[in-house]
Amino acid sequence: MSFHFKSSILFVSVLFVVCSLQATTRKVLFIGNSYTYTNNMPLMLQTFATAMGDTLIYDESDPGGYTLAMHSTYPATISKIFSQQWDLVVLQEQSQLPAFPPAEVDTEVYPFAHALDSMIHLNDTCTQTIFLMTWGHANGDPMNCPTYPAICTYEGMQERLRESYLQMTLDNNAIVAPVGAAWKVAHDSFPLLWLYQADSSHPVVAGSYLETCVLYSSIFHKRTYGCTYNAGLSTTDAQTLQLIADKVVVDSLRDWQQYGHYPYAGFKHTQSGNTVTFTYSSPIFSSYSWLFGDGVSDTSFAPVHTYTSPGNFVVSHTAFNDCFSETITDTITLGTTGINNAIKENLYPITVSQNGNGCVSFMLPEIKVYDAIEVFDIKGRCIRHYSSDKHLITDSFVPGIYILKAFSQDRKTLFYNKLVVY
Repeated sequence: MSFHFKSSILFVSVLFVVCSLQATTRKVLFIGNSYTYTNNMPLMLQTFATAMGDTLIYDESDPGGYTLAMHSTYPATISKIFSQQWDLVVLQEQSQLPAFPPAEVDTEVYPFAHALDSMIHLNDTCTQTIFLMTWGHANGDPMNCPTYPAICTYEGMQERLRESYLQMTLDNNAIVAPVGAAWKVAHDSFPLLWLYQADSSHPVVAGSYLETCVLYSSIFHKRTYGCTYNAGLSTTDAQTLQLIADKVVVDSLRDWQQYGHYPYAGFKHTQSGNTVTFTYSSPIFSSYSWLFGDGVSDTSFAPVHTYTSPGNFVVSHTAFNDCFSETITDTITLGTTGINNAIKENLYPITVSQNGNGCVSFMLPEIKVYDAIEVFDIKGRCIRHYSSDKHLITDSFVPGIYILKAFSQDRKTLFYNKLVVY
């Protein structure tokens, strides 16, 4: 299944300027097995990063079938860990082991994850360990199903993998790249976009591309949607996978990177008149630097700043510690309607077309992450409500400015888009 967008876009206006992160270079070592090297995924990730304006320098130690226990005594892996100062080291366990019963994982997985993490930090205390959460086999684990029914299905195996990788992340004060979580969204919502090879385990190119998108967002803290590198996939399939990765990783980055020492520069803001309150969104302890775009700076955690005049101001926020630094910029507009004073939320691509007589059609992403779509006027009144099963909506509006919102079942706003009807 793919997204289908109209090729003729007559008018698109987005409410907020998308936050912009500076170009970044990261040195990454991949330690894993065929789930890492299939389709030359590290090179795919490097090419993806280059297309996004970033730089990935990498090496890998990923013999087929290797476990973390094997890597912990494998001379080639140990040599690569100590070969240079890495920004991040990615640890990926054999595909079945983390799904085994907790008592077995306690003895066959966790000690060796910790041993490798210890080596990583012995080489360089600044290196951040990142666990690559893998995906369940398409038909579960038939080999071990008779003795452990919990993993007889894809769903059961995926849940055990998730639990084990999150435990490794907690135990080692690390972060996690939730490839398995993104894979589940694709598995549940886009069954026609098949990610498995014939063995129901290893990824086809689409699976490795989703793995790439998740790792890119986890390492560089940026959205993937719009990347021109498709790894040979169709544009629509690549965009589908990009959107899944963005939703799973970026929109929940606080959950996946709540431990460790790898800060990310992310913030929200609320406005009351010319006074703006900034809220830093990363849970990682850091130092902070704010430039408000009017010549004033601040170093506090959550500053409140009052501008002396209306206008557009480029706010720059840097989060840093002794190991890493990351800077993000966003534009704040003062002196306009209340629409522009909303908290910045997550942006998704919405194709809008209209004929100039108030008749508007808009195409929404075919990804089942929202429960309802609503349209509000500039006074904040809801004037339209659409259910989530509608992806192509055509309606008539009085010319003017509106705000289009997507909500989850618990009424959390998932994304905004400004809609100008003429």
